Amino acid sequence: MPELPDSKSVLYEVSLEADAEIAAPFDTWLRDHIADMLQFDGFRSAEILDDPSAPAGRIRRVVQYRLQDRAALDDYLANHAPAMRAQGAARFGDRYTAQRRVLPHREELVRGAVSTENCLNCGEVLTGQHCSHCGQPATVRVLSLWALVKDVLGDLLNADSRVWRTLWPLAFRPGLLTQEFLRGRRASYTPPFRMYLVLSVVFFVLASFDDPGGGIGVRVDSDSAGIQIGPRDGAPATPPAAGSQAQSSTATPTAPAKRPPLDAETQRLLDQVVKRVPAEVRGDLRRELETTLASATPEERAVALKVAADPCGSDTLKFELGGPLKQYEPQLRDACRKIVADQQSFGRALWNNVPKMMFIFLPLIAAALAVLYLGSGRYYVEHLLFVVHFHAFFFLGGIAVLLLQQLARLSSGPLAKGFTAAEGMLGAALAIYVPWYLFRAMRRVYEQGWWQTAPRFALLGLAYLLSLVFTGLGLLAYTALTL
Repeated sequence: MPELPDSKSVLYEVSLEADAEIAAPFDTWLRDHIADMLQFDGFRSAEILDDPSAPAGRIRRVVQYRLQDRAALDDYLANHAPAMRAQGAARFGDRYTAQRRVLPHREELVRGAVSTENCLNCGEVLTGQHCSHCGQPATVRVLSLWALVKDVLGDLLNADSRVWRTLWPLAFRPGLLTQEFLRGRRASYTPPFRMYLVLSVVFFVLASFDDPGGGIGVRVDSDSAGIQIGPRDGAPATPPAAGSQAQSSTATPTAPAKRPPLDAETQRLLDQVVKRVPAEVRGDLRRELETTLASATPEERAVALKVAADPCGSDTLKFELGGPLKQYEPQLRDACRKIVADQQSFGRALWNNVPKMMFIFLPLIAAALAVLYLGSGRYYVEHLLFVVHFHAFFFLGGIAVLLLQQLARLSSGPLAKGFTAAEGMLGAALAIYVPWYLFRAMRRVYEQGWWQTAPRFALLGLAYLLSLVFTGLGLLAYTALTL
């Protein structure tokens, strides 16, 4: 008999065929034989079936024994089957034959108790509202847009929703969510990484309404032959400060000296510089540059024109690179030229890469916590969970500030002033609340006193600063090289 896989229960089927002339004594013997079989360990029940397909002059009976497991069947076949089969041969000789097979049990379906449908994801037979193999709901429906909106609103408006059970302790009970998760109490709250992703997406979407990428510019300082990256003001170029050469020349009662005309090469380079700035400030910038270049000495003009012609060249931009980093200098200069040519695209790309930076920044902070609490017996993933919860709270606070900012922008009059004032007060409150929140969360999660937590809190602040510098420089380099 071939080997069969282990199973929780086994069906042992014996098909017997005998002469029709001995049907009555054979059936009597068969019932007694089955009663003896049911005395063996592991035999649960038996059923006699009549097979009408027997040939003429013969009868066929099929007996199905239900055994509790394969081990019980193996015990019977090894220790009892030869004697039981010998009894039938001694009684009826060759007037009957028997064939046997073993059927491992797969599952039992009871009407009304289980579904006979299969999971649409993995094909497993469904035995409830969810698949026991992959967890997908038994009923999968394609939602219309309105149905999807109703589901989302239902979760948000339901006071007992996991969303609200999560947001309240996230905002006002520092460290509680991390503590609950580590204790295994997880079903009542939104999963931490999902919550972090949702809040971060909402934060960056709200922040993008201000066009942060469009507000980041790269300014080429021709006087110092340097490049500055920072916020770009949309207002017209600031007029020269009091006492500057340009203002003093116009303020003096005497007529200004006649400026020598700019040559064609200088005009061409001025056109190239002016094209790199927003259109609304080009006129003021051009007039200022013309005034500056006209009053400059030939040597100063030559330097300025050299920088304007190629602000990213080796003569105007110095990279202090050594060792293996030296090989990346050509790529950095190419990136510099792309930035100067299209500052707005660089600003947007820089902003779009900030979420990617967070996926490096968070593990760095978690590693710092692992070092600070070395010997605590905690795994790295526990520190990472703490960091994820804290930054989810940080994004939640940022969302509140951005919402007030947008409301102030969409309102007018006293209402706009009220929203602006509320935004300022909330920002000031968060500046105090966020450090206190972090300190309180560390005390709750790591279960240490004030004096044990305070030095670790200070060192964690230093780790934040260093990690921000490291990831910020990496963000600039990555954005420049992938622009």
